[in-house]
Amino acid sequence: MEWTKYVLSWMLGGCLLILFGRKGEGRNKWIFGLGFGGSLTAMELTVEYVLGKALWVMAASLMKGAAVFSAIVLLGYGMEWLGSRRRTGDEPEPVHPVRQWMEEYQESFAQLSRSFCMAPQTVTGMDRGEMILQNRLAENRVAAAGQIREMGRILEGAMERIYGTKENAELEAEIGKRLRLMGVQLSQVFFYGPGGRRRQIYITMKTRRKICVPVKKIASVLSELTGCEMMPARDSRSFVSQERITVLFVEGTAYNVLYGVKKATKQGEAVSGDSFSVFWLPEGRFFAGVSDGMGSGVQACSQSETVLDLLEQFLDAGFSKETAVRMINSSIVLQPDARVFSTVDLAAVDLYTGVCEFLKIGAAASFIRREHGVECIRGAGLPAGVSGELLLEPYRLRLYDGNLVFLVTDGVISALPEGREEAVLKDLIWRLPPGTPQEMAQNLMEQVQAYGGAADDMTILVTGLWRR
Repeated sequence: MEWTKYVLSWMLGGCLLILFGRKGEGRNKWIFGLGFGGSLTAMELTVEYVLGKALWVMAASLMKGAAVFSAIVLLGYGMEWLGSRRRTGDEPEPVHPVRQWMEEYQESFAQLSRSFCMAPQTVTGMDRGEMILQNRLAENRVAAAGQIREMGRILEGAMERIYGTKENAELEAEIGKRLRLMGVQLSQVFFYGPGGRRRQIYITMKTRRKICVPVKKIASVLSELTGCEMMPARDSRSFVSQERITVLFVEGTAYNVLYGVKKATKQGEAVSGDSFSVFWLPEGRFFAGVSDGMGSGVQACSQSETVLDLLEQFLDAGFSKETAVRMINSSIVLQPDARVFSTVDLAAVDLYTGVCEFLKIGAAASFIRREHGVECIRGAGLPAGVSGELLLEPYRLRLYDGNLVFLVTDGVISALPEGREEAVLKDLIWRLPPGTPQEMAQNLMEQVQAYGGAADDMTILVTGLWRR
């Protein structure tokens, strides 16, 4: 009977699915379709051959088997699509236990921070010394609350970093095959780039023989495979040898930066109380910072250096600018000794887009020299260490090819005519002759000193942005 062929074909397809199928894999529909359609075609062709049917009848049977096979495969894809839509629409994404633990820890830190910020009950009849002590304790509580709150944010950032690092077996296999042709043995590859961030690739590798392979040559291979320009991160190894190393590759930036600095010490002092710092991060960000310690001399220098060293360490560890500054401010406020005050003037440049963010904590005005004029960036707030609550008002703008950023300390401003300091400095910057950032910093310092001696420590940090 006609229906027996379909029953037998269905049974044979089911047997093949049981033997060779895997739950959750997309090949099951192909196995069942091949078993059903192939057996149906074989049975019909056998019967028609024995009965001596015409060739066009046998061709029609062959086409019928192919149609059955195609229909089963298409039906399988349709069921998978419907299943995926149902899962994404109805079932929430399962939460990993580690992520859940991190979220619970973060909520605990937030609750503890709120408890520290609870306003204490006021007590009447206290003398001036007790009031000063109570105010100091209140400031310490606010600072401690800030530290705890930032710990919660750090946990959140670490969690996103962990879950943003993925593996790609197909691309890893292709990279390994290409590197083997270069004599490089691949150990492990991790890909990072969540939330629209720039792609990063961590590769652990070594050479198989006593040869050295340039890291830039490996970057060109990655550029070809990923479809975007890749380059080794700054300060990474230049060559791969028989020693196993891990190299970070990042997307090529659109801009390069050069910087120059000039410092002048206050008259009568041997050491300047100003400090500066410049560094790059793998995410394609450049940081230039200036700090002015309270007073002058060795103590002020130590204060400003400590602030910038901590700031660089926090940013290099992956913390945001705001988190880093708040952590530093809290640590300064909690010190039991005499108060330590230091300004923070930070410029962060995204080398992919040219966007620059200024973060000023009690710092002097900064200046941007553009093609058609000089722009002044002013800040607000008190220096770090004055209060446990820090006012952060980042200022963001776009830099273009050839723009220059001038970061200066208070000593530079105070050396100019009173009441016209910013206007005079803008004019001096605009009239500077073309040159390298170092030459422009040197030239500007000479012109500022021409108005009078160094009544305070002076530092000028010039950063230039140019398209690659």
